[in-house]
Amino acid sequence: MSPKFLTIAVLTLLGVTAACGAEGLSLDKAVREALANSPYYQKAQAVENETSWGQYESFARGFLPQVSISGQHFFTENYSFLNVEFGSPSPIQFPEIYPQTTLNLDARMDIFDGFKNVHEMNAADRTHEAAQILESWAVFQVKERVRLKFYTAMAAKVLLDMATENVKTLEDHLRIVQDRLENGDATKYDKLRVEVQLDEAKSDQLVASDNVVIARKDLAQTMGLKSDDRLLSGKVPAIEVDKWLSRVQDVDFANRPDLKAKWMQAQAAADASAASGSFWAPKISLIGEYQFYNSPDYLTTGLSNTSDFRTDYFLGAAATWDIFDGGISLAKAKEAEAKAKEAQADLKTVQVQAPFDLDMWKRRLASSGALYEAKLTDVDKAKESVRLATLGFKAGTNTTTDVLDAELDKYRASAGVVKAELDILEAVTNLELATGKRLTNE
Repeated sequence: MSPKFLTIAVLTLLGVTAACGAEGLSLDKAVREALANSPYYQKAQAVENETSWGQYESFARGFLPQVSISGQHFFTENYSFLNVEFGSPSPIQFPEIYPQTTLNLDARMDIFDGFKNVHEMNAADRTHEAAQILESWAVFQVKERVRLKFYTAMAAKVLLDMATENVKTLEDHLRIVQDRLENGDATKYDKLRVEVQLDEAKSDQLVASDNVVIARKDLAQTMGLKSDDRLLSGKVPAIEVDKWLSRVQDVDFANRPDLKAKWMQAQAAADASAASGSFWAPKISLIGEYQFYNSPDYLTTGLSNTSDFRTDYFLGAAATWDIFDGGISLAKAKEAEAKAKEAQADLKTVQVQAPFDLDMWKRRLASSGALYEAKLTDVDKAKESVRLATLGFKAGTNTTTDVLDAELDKYRASAGVVKAELDILEAVTNLELATGKRLTNE
């Protein structure tokens, strides 16, 4: 069995063991739970919902009439009097009548506001469209991050098992050297050399153990969980570096979801700036009011009659033009203009960064693939070296030190395969984020 398939088999065996021993956590399950619990994705959903209501707000404010109802009732009143001269020395006083109870229905609809309503509606539409794109992009990002963290946690466990096995191997060597030292077939140098390598192996085992805990917590955090101790089940995808690289051809960054959303946000900021500058134009509105009120008929029944309700209404037009408000409107317009420039700068930053990220991760994937192939060759060579060293030791031509060095080379080469494999998965994940599309098939 080749080292490549041996590594995959180890990871697969790990997954099967986990699934048999307890409720395991597969990659698909981890992705589903992440989409259900990830605060990053939940925030993207909330932003999309917020901007959808922002669309309706801008439409209602700019294109629908504003209707309000109001009323009042006076429990006590003190009427003033109107003096009327009829040619007599003493004027006749008539009480001035005020409605005791009124109910008003007012309506207003702007028909021209310097196109502020149009600009605000365009800004809201583009903001919502950007939020929709970013919501889908958040799903893609969460899946990619969970996948990478999942494989990292699996690889960390494999590396810990390999480090533990290396410690056991060195402990066996130490016992052998001690026995040979007592029989005079080894030197104290041989024993000290094994002890030093054993101490180093135990340190590596401790680091590998910490890496398992850290990788597992990192996966749980990416899934939106505080902690998770379920055993992982599954296997890593087959390594196909050349095939993945061939799928990265002539990337159109304008269609990458996050860049498209940035462009939408920049356009929305420009629309918002245009809306803020509409204060220079007058506002023209249609207005109307319908009034239901009671007015005492004092000429016939006196001031005590308050049950005589009447109705009135009017329709008209109104115009307002703020010519000076202390510079508040101008300050808001300049503020919106600066935000539009900020959005354009953010867009340009991402546009400049995108080709760099693509090239960097393509190179990283290619170099990681080359290293992976080299490590596979190193494993084959290390296995042969162990075989030859063992045969030489039995024949008396090699020492335990030679066997130990060969086995250490084999351990390091095998660990290098796992690390190189993880580097490849990290590179292809980031390359998928750089292109905005999946390259792998799992």
